[in-house]
Amino acid sequence: MATSAIETAKQENGSRVFLESVIENNKEPSSEEMFKVYDGYNSDWKETYRKQVAAVKEYIGIRRGYDYSRDSGTMPFIENIAKTDCGVSVKDRWNPMDIVMVKKNMKKVVEGTIRELTNIDGMNKPSNLTILNAYMRDLLEDKILIGISLKAIKKNKKTADVELANMKSDISTRFKIMPIENSLKLNLTLGKKAPYLFDTGELGFDLKTESGAEIHGQSRNFQYSKERNVVQTDLTPKGKDAGAKLGKVSTVALDKFLNDIGLERPLSASKHSHIPPVGQWEDHHKQYWIDLYNELHRSSFKIDFGEVAVYENNTRIGEGFEYILDKSIEYEKDVKDRSSAGRFSSKLIGMEWAKIWMQINKKDKMEDWGKILYYGAKKEFSSKNGPFLKIY
Repeated sequence: MATSAIETAKQENGSRVFLESVIENNKEPSSEEMFKVYDGYNSDWKETYRKQVAAVKEYIGIRRGYDYSRDSGTMPFIENIAKTDCGVSVKDRWNPMDIVMVKKNMKKVVEGTIRELTNIDGMNKPSNLTILNAYMRDLLEDKILIGISLKAIKKNKKTADVELANMKSDISTRFKIMPIENSLKLNLTLGKKAPYLFDTGELGFDLKTESGAEIHGQSRNFQYSKERNVVQTDLTPKGKDAGAKLGKVSTVALDKFLNDIGLERPLSASKHSHIPPVGQWEDHHKQYWIDLYNELHRSSFKIDFGEVAVYENNTRIGEGFEYILDKSIEYEKDVKDRSSAGRFSSKLIGMEWAKIWMQINKKDKMEDWGKILYYGAKKEFSSKNGPFLKIY
């Protein structure tokens, strides 16, 4: 279940209070103190906060004397500068930091310098952003200003991982992330695992890092109860780090990469001219998807479609993409399941994404594509991304 913005704010303020108490006073805050900022505080969150503190202390050592901010103070000050003077429209696309630590004896100097650097006569907003990022890199390296991105830590992880992000501005210098050959999967089996439904609405794929770690990706609608929704791409490590999501790939990263090679990101289901509202399908809509399936199926680029068949009551009642299409249209019209339409439209957009993969492969850009997916999920895809300390 998605966490609401209000709940996220409480959790992050819990991190802020816990960090400040342990680092500055060498003691954990009482449960009463924690409940004041986070009413969902419990033993699991205490363990997460302990691991977060240990990770931050691993980076800063014995240093203390910091100011800790989230909703007021240095963090919103920097966010406002980034939006007003540097052209940032969405803070987390630029820098996903959740709280900011700044040395108290340097706070006024840091804020004053940021204000001056982003208001130099003759400089445009993109140039201001480059300057701001460079200054924040220096401050992060010197442990004066530390923007921290925080994630809940799984119970089976004894310690949190610590990683400096966006300290290098050039993505081409970073290590390889390669899509695993023949890993693209668009399972079209309908009704076998659950009546009237595709098993998921996703297009799935796997990536591999230079170190051999594997990452699973999925492009799908993340709210199937919506009949026609946006399809997003999300990455999750496999193996020992399974469940520790890297996040959703930035649409800014996707658009820039695709546009640079002459491609366009698929439209959302609600805007796609060949995905009509439920109950309004016509033959020309269906023909578009039949033609696309045939193109993908005939391609030398391997896509695993699973069993292209329909099941009802554990019995196979028909096969072939056209039959699946007709039954999906019937199921969503009759509201056989509240998520029938959402999974169906998500699967169709997954086909569009499969075509994008096929075209990227034809252009011999798979290695670059792997990097964009990986660093786009981590919000580290451009010199325009701000530096931060990632605790996960």
